Amino acid sequence: MKKKIIVGLDFDGVVAYNPARLARLPIALIKRHILGENKISFFVPKTPLQKSLWALAHESSLFPARGAALLRKLTQEGRIEAHLVTSRYPFLESNLYLFLRRWNLLDCFSSITLNTKEEQAHKYKERVLRAKKFDYFVEDNWDIVSHLHGSRIKTEVHWIYNILDRNRAYPWKHPYLEHALETIALGRK
Repeated sequence: MKKKIIVGLDFDGVVAYNPARLARLPIALIKRHILGENKISFFVPKTPLQKSLWALAHESSLFPARGAALLRKLTQEGRIEAHLVTSRYPFLESNLYLFLRRWNLLDCFSSITLNTKEEQAHKYKERVLRAKKFDYFVEDNWDIVSHLHGSRIKTEVHWIYNILDRNRAYPWKHPYLEHALETIALGRK
């Protein structure tokens, strides 16, 4: 019998389609080239207004990503064990569970981990991946992918690229979740 493949998955942009992620590249370019900020950093909302606006921005994750049906099938068949690792903060937890229940995805995950300590997303995911020791992790944020790839974790990090940054060289990149799962679980390229 084959060993079950253990896969960690990000939420926004990986499990849930999020068109707002297209804004990441222009924002990163502005931060680096206009504001001169070269280190990876992520905004952490603190005030009630900031949290409300952040929640509104995350409402753009309206429906499952292409590949959610394959995720459901692979987990039901026991071919993969899926774990959700999201950088979402605690105030977005109810929204996350509402989405997963609405689209019948909650049962796909053996565990769901949120960024409850409001850590920087790249550091949080590195910590979780080191602790959980997944075989694979699928992420859509290039800054996080590049950080994880350079941090010498044993987990193979797969990247869901978007149309704006699709030309970046990376060994494990995919246009959407379905392609990543086919590569990871079914050995397709």
